[in-house]
Amino acid sequence: MIRLSTLFWLAALLSAIWNAWTFINYSIRKTFHPMAAKGDMLWQVKEVALLAPIPIAIVMFLFWLWRRRLTDRPYVTGLVLLVAATLLPWLPRIEGNYREVYWLAETQHEIPWYYAPYNGSSEPGGKLFWVSVSFPDLEPRYKTRDPLITVGKAVDFNNGKGGDAPQEPCTTYGTYIKCEWRRGNFVYMVSTIPEHFPSDISAFMVEAANLLDGFEVTKAD
Repeated sequence: MIRLSTLFWLAALLSAIWNAWTFINYSIRKTFHPMAAKGDMLWQVKEVALLAPIPIAIVMFLFWLWRRRLTDRPYVTGLVLLVAATLLPWLPRIEGNYREVYWLAETQHEIPWYYAPYNGSSEPGGKLFWVSVSFPDLEPRYKTRDPLITVGKAVDFNNGKGGDAPQEPCTTYGTYIKCEWRRGNFVYMVSTIPEHFPSDISAFMVEAANLLDGFEVTKAD
């Protein structure tokens, strides 16, 4: 019969190897989809669990040095902790309410992570931001398999840099089409390839602007 001490150290070794492999996979996912990772309410708990086998083994070793001889109870406790540390990272994700905060000038926007927002500023004074949505229903990137279109909001034309309004709202640039138009204090943008270009661009412009305005929260004091 395998002694509990032997079983514990074998489990600690296997758990450390398994969690190291899992940690690499987690790191890759977090690198390519950081906001999706933050959208999981258990993400931080899972990351801590991935690193747990090593401190559990160190604590057990120090305890053994102190007592020299241990009863079964510490090993049973250690095994339970190792099992939990191995299983926790594989729990299903629990969808949270994570939102990326972007600013356009002094106006704050909170954008749900599943719209994949990018190119925004987390501090007041920002120039623009983009999100990815489907056509024609404006479903967010991480909740659709339909063709994607990027829509954006800026403080001025030319990606927030300023300048005259284009003579035509939509212009072809190589392999993609970009539209810019002003509504109120902001400029709105659509960028896509010709195959995904909306047939009714005027209606799509209104819907896209309404979506982007829906992320607006407040103005800085």
